[in-house]
Amino acid sequence: MKTPIVALAVAFATSAAAQQGRKPMRDAATHEQLVETARKAAEEDKAKAPVFRPLTPQELELEQKKEKRSILGSSDILCYNGRATLVPKRAVIHVPQKLAERIGMKEGVKFSTFVDFLADNRAWIVTTPVTRRQAEGKEPLPESVIKSFEKETRIVIATLENGPISVLPPKAIEAPTASTP
Repeated sequence: MKTPIVALAVAFATSAAAQQGRKPMRDAATHEQLVETARKAAEEDKAKAPVFRPLTPQELELEQKKEKRSILGSSDILCYNGRATLVPKRAVIHVPQKLAERIGMKEGVKFSTFVDFLADNRAWIVTTPVTRRQAEGKEPLPESVIKSFEKETRIVIATLENGPISVLPPKAIEAPTASTP
């Protein structure tokens, strides 16, 4: 009988020593506390969520009249020899008269990427790099570049980092006026 008592005493001593290094236990959350926390979280989510309402007939009519943007509507198409590619509108900055028929969609063409199309058609397409500010219309293209287009016999595409980009017309720069006293 002494063996079970000794074993019980050793187990008790080991358990007491192990609990001295632990943090005290805390009470578990009650059901009511959990429900209250969930209710508050749901109210916060509801306050942050947008309110959806049906459109009025006038709003619905305006929404239907808005022009739907499409990739074909915002692109120019270059076609030649059964292949075609898309470039953004205003990326084509010079088209010689003899190459004008290569702008626009043709029947039965297969589309390819601009890089592949350019590689196959280097004889009649040339790219000119532009800066971001020039593409945004904040800076004009240099006069020397514009004059070089007069002698160019190839279609000129504006590029930024080797990809075609639209070039907006330069914005008018307002000259500061001197104020008179």
